[in-house]
Amino acid sequence: MKPSNNAIFRLFLLLTTLHMLWVTWGFLSEGVAAATSLSWIFHLSAWGFYAFLYSLIVVLPAWLASLFLRAYPRLLAALAIVLSSAGLMFIKSDLMIYDLYRFHFNGFIWNLMTTKGGLASLGTSDGTYVSIAGSVLLVAVIQTIFWIISVRYTQFKLARISAIVIWILAPILFVIQGLIYGISDVKNIGAVLDTAEVYPFYRQVLMRSLAARYGMDIERRHNHRLSVDTARLHYPLQAINYQSVNHPPNIVIFAAESLRWDRLTPEIMPNSWQLGQQGSLFTQHYSSGNGTREGLFGMFYGLYGSYWSSFLHAQQSPLLMDRLQSLGYQFDLRTSAKFSYPEFNKTLFAKFSLADLHEADESMSPWQRDEWNASQQIAFLKQRDHSKPFMSFFFFESTHARYDFPDQAVVASPYLGDVNYWGMSRASLQPRIGEFKNRYSNAAHWIDMQIGRVLEELRTQGLLENTIIIITGDHGEEFLEKGNWGHNSTFVEEQTHVPMVVWMPGRTHAEIAHVSSHLDISPTLLQALGAPVDANSYSLGRNLYDTQQRDFIVVSDWRTIGVLTNDMKYRIAYQQNGMKHYVPTGRNDEVLDAEQQAALTAEHQPQLLQAIKNCSRFMASFKD
Repeated sequence: MKPSNNAIFRLFLLLTTLHMLWVTWGFLSEGVAAATSLSWIFHLSAWGFYAFLYSLIVVLPAWLASLFLRAYPRLLAALAIVLSSAGLMFIKSDLMIYDLYRFHFNGFIWNLMTTKGGLASLGTSDGTYVSIAGSVLLVAVIQTIFWIISVRYTQFKLARISAIVIWILAPILFVIQGLIYGISDVKNIGAVLDTAEVYPFYRQVLMRSLAARYGMDIERRHNHRLSVDTARLHYPLQAINYQSVNHPPNIVIFAAESLRWDRLTPEIMPNSWQLGQQGSLFTQHYSSGNGTREGLFGMFYGLYGSYWSSFLHAQQSPLLMDRLQSLGYQFDLRTSAKFSYPEFNKTLFAKFSLADLHEADESMSPWQRDEWNASQQIAFLKQRDHSKPFMSFFFFESTHARYDFPDQAVVASPYLGDVNYWGMSRASLQPRIGEFKNRYSNAAHWIDMQIGRVLEELRTQGLLENTIIIITGDHGEEFLEKGNWGHNSTFVEEQTHVPMVVWMPGRTHAEIAHVSSHLDISPTLLQALGAPVDANSYSLGRNLYDTQQRDFIVVSDWRTIGVLTNDMKYRIAYQQNGMKHYVPTGRNDEVLDAEQQAALTAEHQPQLLQAIKNCSRFMASFKD
């Protein structure tokens, strides 16, 4: 007797769930890494339920299609295999993203995939694509075998019973994990709250309101939330009254992808180091974000990354670029990446035509693009109109993973050869960290060689007397020092602390130890162009050389801000992240106990609230 489609799909769902349990094993092992007995129960039940849920989501469309495709068994089989394989590959990819970067597939990843230049920014090699193809093939073969088993062995009693039992077990697991999370929410049990997010699309079950209604004791937690109004901008808060500038300075900004502070050494970056020994070397300088978008946005606007979407939607350019254009500056704007990813052509350089935004040919490798751009920048310096001031911006790409460089840039050995990202995990990376870092150092040295070429041209033309030069990174890069890889995941030192060298004509050499931020770059340059010393009406930063004690600085990512005080870091989620459980850490990322967390949060309550208010200060709807 031929089995019914429903019977086939019940067994296929069971087998796909078993496959999904294998694929999602990494989520479970991450969740129970430091588990209590309660969190063990939570994670086992959450792992089982979500494996079933993911499987149901990818199998259900084909199951429903079986109502209309009964006469086409091969088409139905192909649909079931393709959809389930795609779902399994998606979860497998998400696990790799989470293992390395500590976040799941989100708006940032979608933006990367759908924006021109996004995928290219990953720096993948041919070996990566071969590995992906092999993984897809393996998953598809397994799912094909499972479909054949489902068709041929559905009539066996054990298979039928097992296929039905999973429908009984899944709701039980859902209730168990939901109750444990709800109780943990009431009692503020961090072992559950802090690890539940390991499962993609995890849905929180909150019971605080219900518990309070029945008079239960509720553990207090310090969970700040902010709402970012993206409707209308009020930037600047008032018209800027610029003073006239007799000899506007030239401005040259070198920004390197993923360049963290500890690569600025005499051995790795001798040209940049030498300029720092002649000019200003800021040793406690932080990016405005842990990603390129927020880092460069803060640099040019002097505002938190939380404003990004509003300015992108409005396509409103920064005051800095507006002022330079009004003064008749010449521009040389170039990148070894893409101006369209992130969308700097619609924000930082919104008033420039695409012809004014110079991108190196994508067919070249990153180190070749950096070399080519340096040559083009030198050509601009030679061919410019000497009667007008100029502004030059150069974004380097060599220090982006895969960390690219030619043989002549090798200063650190041994270094890793080809970098294959597919299948990469923290466990596989750990034995090779030193070789990865050496690649990174060599790439930084290559960038410094290009900076040295441009600096030599500036010196040859005698331009240092009236040229402001800035050398920095858009953000940092982590190599598992705090448990994460790369950037865009947390606000640890490795991802946010960047080098900062400034050549400011008229200033003598100084090594500056006070905390500074990318938010300070825009007001510093604007004040050199005649803007008021009080930057409150046009920036959330201040002059880089302001020595007054500051209560906090703010860094941002795709979905949160991080408030950094002298002894604490506290991450605050945007409203769309709901009640995501973030806890403060020490200033140098130390883990704090509950008592320390509560004490520091209470002590810095005014700073936290001020940071939240600042997120809407340049919105038309802001009310102080």
